[in-house]
Amino acid sequence: MMPTVAKKPRVRRTRGVLGGRSDRVVQRVLEATINELAVSGYRAFRMDAVSFDAVVNKTTIYRRWPTRASLVVAAMLWMRRFVHDIPLPDTGSVVDDLVQALLRKVSFKDRVEGQAWAKLLAEKHDPDVQVIISDSVRERSAEWDEMITRAIKRRELPKGTDPRLVFGMLGPIADAWNMRAGGRLKAEQLEVAVRTVIAGARTGTLVPSR
Repeated sequence: MMPTVAKKPRVRRTRGVLGGRSDRVVQRVLEATINELAVSGYRAFRMDAVSFDAVVNKTTIYRRWPTRASLVVAAMLWMRRFVHDIPLPDTGSVVDDLVQALLRKVSFKDRVEGQAWAKLLAEKHDPDVQVIISDSVRERSAEWDEMITRAIKRRELPKGTDPRLVFGMLGPIADAWNMRAGGRLKAEQLEVAVRTVIAGARTGTLVPSR
């Protein structure tokens, strides 16, 4: 029986990114891996589905990636090269930074790469998944925190403002409003939420008490 083909958004086949035939096979496998992660996650990951989607024999896949973990690591590194390595905004204004970054974040969640990443995050307590995503989570969190650090240095926010509290409020709002907008959240809508949260933060409400 052929593996079920997902009806979710899929990684678009890119052209001109990699060179020879071997490179193109690698690219197809990595794209298929991301598609399968978006559907099944890590624990239910099906190598048969990757083989079918990439039109590559499983023996070819196992020759290069002998384990599921090694294949998923390679796919995450490939996705990071084309998706995650885009720097977060640094406009000189914390409001503008946050609006642009959150718009990018909700847009990413609607892509197959975002769905694959969400499935991995949902399984973050699995030891293998922890190893796979830990560096990316740590580095990306540091970049988000840096937006608040820069705002404190510019005296837009009081010293001690906790980035986790800021994003803990803004993240769910952005996700909820994006869902209500059918995935078409506009910058001006999000700016209302950002300005409201930042206005509160400026009074010191998001500085943890000691």
